[in-house]
Amino acid sequence: MEDSIAQTMKLLNHRTQLLLSAGILGLAYFVTGKLAVSVLGLVKAEASPVWPPAGIALATLLLQGRRMWPGIALGSVLLNSTAGASVPFAVIVTSAFSVTMQALAGEAVLSRSGFSTKLDRLRDVMALVAGAVIGSTLVGSTLGNLGTCIFGWAQWSNFSRNWWTTWLGDGMGILIVTPVLLTLNHAFKSFHISRKNRSISSFLAFFNWANYRLPITNYLSIFQKKKRYKVQNALLNYSEIALWLTLLLSVSSIVFCSKAQAANALYPLEYLPFPLIVWAALRFRQPGAIFAYSIVSYIAILGAVQGGGPFLVRSENLQQAVLFLQAFTGTIALMALMLAAAVAEREQALEFVRRTAALLRDREASLANAQRIAQLGNWDLNFTAIKQADRCEQSAENNISSNIELRWSDELYRLLGLVPGTVKPTAEVFLQAVHPEDRELVARSQCQAMFERKPYSINYRIVLPDGGVRAVCEQSAIHSNIIAATVQDVTERHRAEVALRTSSERDRLLSEMALRIRQSLDLEEILNTTVAEVRQFFKVDRAFIGIMDAGGANLPSPVYGKIVAESVGVQYRSIVGLLLTDENHLEAQKTFYANNRVRIVSDTATVQKGDRVVQLYSDYQIRATLNVPIVLGDELFGILAVNQCSGPRQWQEFEIDLLEKLATQVAIALQQAQLLQQVKELNANLESQVEERTSQLQQKMHELQESNRLKDLFLHAVSHNLRTPVMGMLILLKNLLNKSSCESLQDVPVSRSILQRIVQASEHQLTMVNALLDAHASEVKGIFIHPEPLELQPLTSAIIADLAPMLAKNQAIFTHEIPLDLPLVCADRKHLQRVLENLLTNAIKHNHPGVNITFKAEVIEVEKTLNLEESSQILTSSNNPIARCIANRVPAAGDRPGMRDTAPKNRETLTELHPESSCQIPPYQAQIGNIGDKLPDATVKMVRCTVTDNGVGISPKQQESLFELYVQDPNSRQLTGLGLGLYLSKQIIKAHGGEIGVESTPGGGSTFWFSLPAVIRF
Repeated sequence: MEDSIAQTMKLLNHRTQLLLSAGILGLAYFVTGKLAVSVLGLVKAEASPVWPPAGIALATLLLQGRRMWPGIALGSVLLNSTAGASVPFAVIVTSAFSVTMQALAGEAVLSRSGFSTKLDRLRDVMALVAGAVIGSTLVGSTLGNLGTCIFGWAQWSNFSRNWWTTWLGDGMGILIVTPVLLTLNHAFKSFHISRKNRSISSFLAFFNWANYRLPITNYLSIFQKKKRYKVQNALLNYSEIALWLTLLLSVSSIVFCSKAQAANALYPLEYLPFPLIVWAALRFRQPGAIFAYSIVSYIAILGAVQGGGPFLVRSENLQQAVLFLQAFTGTIALMALMLAAAVAEREQALEFVRRTAALLRDREASLANAQRIAQLGNWDLNFTAIKQADRCEQSAENNISSNIELRWSDELYRLLGLVPGTVKPTAEVFLQAVHPEDRELVARSQCQAMFERKPYSINYRIVLPDGGVRAVCEQSAIHSNIIAATVQDVTERHRAEVALRTSSERDRLLSEMALRIRQSLDLEEILNTTVAEVRQFFKVDRAFIGIMDAGGANLPSPVYGKIVAESVGVQYRSIVGLLLTDENHLEAQKTFYANNRVRIVSDTATVQKGDRVVQLYSDYQIRATLNVPIVLGDELFGILAVNQCSGPRQWQEFEIDLLEKLATQVAIALQQAQLLQQVKELNANLESQVEERTSQLQQKMHELQESNRLKDLFLHAVSHNLRTPVMGMLILLKNLLNKSSCESLQDVPVSRSILQRIVQASEHQLTMVNALLDAHASEVKGIFIHPEPLELQPLTSAIIADLAPMLAKNQAIFTHEIPLDLPLVCADRKHLQRVLENLLTNAIKHNHPGVNITFKAEVIEVEKTLNLEESSQILTSSNNPIARCIANRVPAAGDRPGMRDTAPKNRETLTELHPESSCQIPPYQAQIGNIGDKLPDATVKMVRCTVTDNGVGISPKQQESLFELYVQDPNSRQLTGLGLGLYLSKQIIKAHGGEIGVESTPGGGSTFWFSLPAVIRF
């Protein structure tokens, strides 16, 4: 109720305000009309030269909207009703209608043209003149005079004269009064006086208001930022206003209010105020111009009313004088408005140019900073005036004229090693900075860009004034006749690339050398191969290995030190076989290499005289040497040395690092050789026992680790995977209880969707628990299978039928390509169905909707190597930790190359063959028990099945651990569950004597494959 009352009062207040505003407008129209008739109406003139009510009506509609039209009609009715003569009611109504339509037409035209009441654009002035002063007054004058003639108030013979008089008066009223009212409206809007400190704020507000009315271009704009000049500047500006206003009033009064003589009337004195109006338009913009021509017009009209001024003296009659007065006021008003608008637009354009220039400077500074950071310079060239060369290819460097002017950025100067602006940018100066070997390339590229319009991208070198060399990359683009190019410093990038290539090459060579060194386990062969490879790689004159104690190296004789291997040029003396029996020297060498990782001598001439080593340098022509120790365990075994005999040599850091790595590889090879020699000395039985015991210990250790890992997995599964659905169901149940509005209500309604969610969560928990139990059982007891001959076509069809809802939900397309003559497979139906469901479910769930899935099957032949233990049908698998019931031994390398599983858990697991199996043993197994423990290789037929999709693919890193136990990567395809499906699938396939694997590329889809034994028909 209160809201409705408030809305009613608000509506009443709005209507009351509208009525009050319309009444005020009508009263203003009435008063100004009376004043125009009584004061401005010239003696014996039929109409006023200016009709202010027309300007007031249009200004009110522009500022307050069309809703104010009743006030215009009311003012017209009051004005015509109180006229001296009795005006017919029909004429009063017609006149009110005409003036109202005139104001509405003017407002509609100006609004549609995008008119701005500030009059600061030429288009606004032209819209006011064309749409309101000329256009809307045509409507009002025509309608009004037609009404007076139709209803007999005026003669039709006077229609044209009355029409001209009304049209000119209304037009002058709009041209003079409307701009003044619009300007006053904007001025009063800016006149705000604060309630606090009213005296000071009133003074400041007055100046702000005056600044709006007469915005002055400050002469002292350079002092605007200094407060002490503000008052002085304001006083100067307002002094100018006072001087201008005084001159305008004085000149206008003298020209228009004085009784002009006939002799003076011959001179155009009425143009004397024009300079002052131009002054106002240029200095004070629209407000000054509007008030200037308004003051001059009012004084001219007032002087004419009083019988003075040049217009009455110069005219033959009163109508002619009024016409001259209207022409004068219209001319100065139009001139002032257009000049002020032009000045305003010019200032707006200048302000835009200033803002644009400031923005351009900021962007240039930002670009310069960006170029400095990126070390990127640029140049550009307008080649319109360049003459075509006859043959650009013959002498590209000479075809680049030296008088071609380029524009360089400051950063390009810096890239060339120059101070910006110190030299004139020319092609000759640029080419002089280019490395001589690259100069022809740069000149040819620039020549082709200029003459053949071919953009280029080249890398070359720049020689700096200090002699330094800088690598740069230059790219060009051609737009019209402009060549723009960027030059970027890529020295560090090139160094990094060279270092990377060099490092990669060194690593490759190191790997190859290490491989060749370690291919043999013979000690002497290792040493000889090492020195040959080192000498060839380092390109030195000699490479040798010396050992400190030959007693443990199986060399011919135990000595303290001996050079045992060497590779040397034919022109230099061989050092191999040199014996070092000086114990002090050997101890000094051991002490030195215990504290230093390398001995570097770039020039043996700098070695101090008297040293034992100096004599060796001289005897064997060694000018530079690089020695690194070979350490076995914690003991110094020997040294690996390279010598330069032709002259001194500065050894590089990468050479030192590479030689150290080679020494490490030699040490490993020596350790392996020594280990082999030690192993050969052991008894064969002892070796077998040690290996067996070691294997058992490793197996026990692995079982312990697997047990701990299984425990951690169960804890993680219970705390994370199993807890999540339980919490979800608990939240659902609590929400159901909380939804009851009555606490005593015993029955809680449960929707079918909630029950389905609870069932799905429970099934998900049960699936995870079963998966965990199966994984645990496979780890502890193995996987027991009951193989039987199976046909793949019905099995896959049944599985696809079960997965049909999932296929439809994910819009997946399944295709199976199983040959009709495909043999049966020997497999356990239950376990094989589980494998296929896992693979197909993964392909559907972990790919985008619309994935294409293809199942194929084909027959392949696999080479098998069989082992027999203890003359029984118990076979050994080297690949499967859980497999228990396979029909033959799984091959060491699987069905496909590169699929060998070498984990510790995949060794020495027994598998049991169940007699109740209906699958027949392949023929080659009949040889078991007749040929001994070692069975010959046999070719076995297997059925290879593949599940291929065109989905997101799997990265190589994920593929390595995809079939491992509980491997789960947040970024991999396995986004749900405990990661047991593929692991159990692998165990099942292994138990059948087959292999399983994946081939995939990211973004290119995946192919999961597995093989099963084919049923052999006899």
